[in-house]
Amino acid sequence: MKSINTLTTASVLLLICSSPVQADNFSADNYLFGDIGGIRSQMHNAGVDVSLGYTFETGGNLNGGQRHATSYADQTVLGANFDLEKLLELSGANFHVALTNRGGQSQNINDKAEIGQLMQSIEVFGRGRVTRISEFYYEQNLLSGDLNIKLGRMNVGAEFGDFQCEFAYLGFCGSQVGNFNSTIYNWPISQWAGVVKYQLAPEWYVKTGIYQMNPSWLKNSQNLNLGSPHGTLGMTIPVELAWMPKINGLPGTYKLGYWHDTVGGEDLYYNEEGNPLIIDGGKARQHDSKGGAYFVAEQQVTSVGGDSDRGLSVFFMGTLNDQDITTVDHSLALGVNYQGPFAARANDKWGLAATYLHVNDSFADSAHLYNNNHVVNMPVKDTETVVASYYKFQVTKYAAIRPEIQYIINPGAISENDDTWVVTLKGDIAF
Repeated sequence: MKSINTLTTASVLLLICSSPVQADNFSADNYLFGDIGGIRSQMHNAGVDVSLGYTFETGGNLNGGQRHATSYADQTVLGANFDLEKLLELSGANFHVALTNRGGQSQNINDKAEIGQLMQSIEVFGRGRVTRISEFYYEQNLLSGDLNIKLGRMNVGAEFGDFQCEFAYLGFCGSQVGNFNSTIYNWPISQWAGVVKYQLAPEWYVKTGIYQMNPSWLKNSQNLNLGSPHGTLGMTIPVELAWMPKINGLPGTYKLGYWHDTVGGEDLYYNEEGNPLIIDGGKARQHDSKGGAYFVAEQQVTSVGGDSDRGLSVFFMGTLNDQDITTVDHSLALGVNYQGPFAARANDKWGLAATYLHVNDSFADSAHLYNNNHVVNMPVKDTETVVASYYKFQVTKYAAIRPEIQYIINPGAISENDDTWVVTLKGDIAF
């Protein structure tokens, strides 16, 4: 009973003292609840930073699809960082915990309107309406901070190929590798893992990890399970090399990564006998492993009156996925973000981006083969292109809203599908 009461008291304290975890840039002005009579600052100084953040996304299609539809989803994240050097005198040690609740409607715009698009217009959809353990790991810095080790529950997307998430469209938000490969998990799913990062030089680092690959983590019944369910099939091993220079005094980030998965998957074209599935049927050929590569590049290219906090940045990212197994075998995205577009709105942000998604040629080859042998033709899949633009109104230091418009060309990579306009509204608040 004593342990239960202690846990309950701790949980209430976390909620009351919630604030985004920004241990290196702490300011009580960044939070809706402020300093709570000095409690927040006292906790920070003692080595405890707690976060409570809320994000909502809603939107609908203006045309295209089978019908007009709207949808809504939200996400609440409760997290805590414990500076173990302050708390327990463990030099260079931290512990991180994050719980994520995803709520709202169970169907996204794509499903409701039957648009057929390859990527979601509302990125916070996915992985069920459920509460999950998204982070639970120990972090240790060694060799004067050059070596960083993390052990515990994490996800691949938070550590490898990670990218900012200003857009509501999934193709411009976060790590892209997990959006195309079913065995690589992004937030809010986590699995047991170990990650090692070494700072080769002030501007260079190399990082690798080993992640448990267990599809049971996708089940909503796992929600707050801290153990490990049955069903581990193998592991995912990513490697990333990054360069973070300042070019003309302006920051940039360039990441190149590769990942190998020991699990594999089903062939998209051949059956076990080596014949086309679309004609002969049967079971798909099973591959024992798969792999892929990615890159992420972002560079600020202008400043305003010598103020590097404002200015234009360009980004470019892409993935190369397994040619035998993955539906989208490669993707490319290019965009710009402008921080502080107006002098009176220095904290606002504007973004414009386009992405190109190429569907595996196995689908086109199968369709051509089917059409040559049947009277009724099936559609041939090729590419889908999406253009999106948002404007971020930084209403206060702790709250922002972002209207966004998206234009989807050839939804589902099928030219016969009508092009679609979608509008969304994304907002977040830090308590």
